[in-house]
Amino acid sequence: MLNLLLGFVVAFYFLLDKERFLGGAKAFFERLLPKKAYKVLKNAAFEAHSVFSGYIRGQLTDALIMSLLIASVLTILRVRFAVVIGVISGFSNIIPYFGAIVGFTLAVFSALLSGDGLKAVYAAVSIIALQQLDSCLIAPKIVGEKVELSPPAVIIALAAGGKLFGLWGMVFAVPVTGILKNAVLQYKRKP
Repeated sequence: MLNLLLGFVVAFYFLLDKERFLGGAKAFFERLLPKKAYKVLKNAAFEAHSVFSGYIRGQLTDALIMSLLIASVLTILRVRFAVVIGVISGFSNIIPYFGAIVGFTLAVFSALLSGDGLKAVYAAVSIIALQQLDSCLIAPKIVGEKVELSPPAVIIALAAGGKLFGLWGMVFAVPVTGILKNAVLQYKRKP
């Protein structure tokens, strides 16, 4: 918990002094590297920034959509705390598998607390169906558009990243694939 808090504090100060930090880094690399290497590094950094920021925007859009869908379905099923469960589940969905587990657990547990076992079954089936819809259609489409990858490429990148590097591979698979795709396209354009 302390590391998380410290991370937020450091990130806040980095963002506060972003312009000065970037200016210093630019001046440092301009003096350190030859002009051509500096230009390549600057273009690569711009591409990485563009892909990663698109990925974050896509993930946040997906989280918002899933929050709304989960909250709506749980409200229809009359599960208590449907909106809270929807928001927590949707935004924890940014971490692969974690969001599905959190959403499922919270929805079923809340439905069971109401004393209606059938409502818990409906909540479980609904969450599983929404998670499948998200992982097969919504996330690949939205995140893929932001990173400029096709939905099948997003699914393949996630599967390969998860298989090769586990959870962290799934978190970084899509932006890294986007960066590699852009690098290959730039290489192909060169004479």
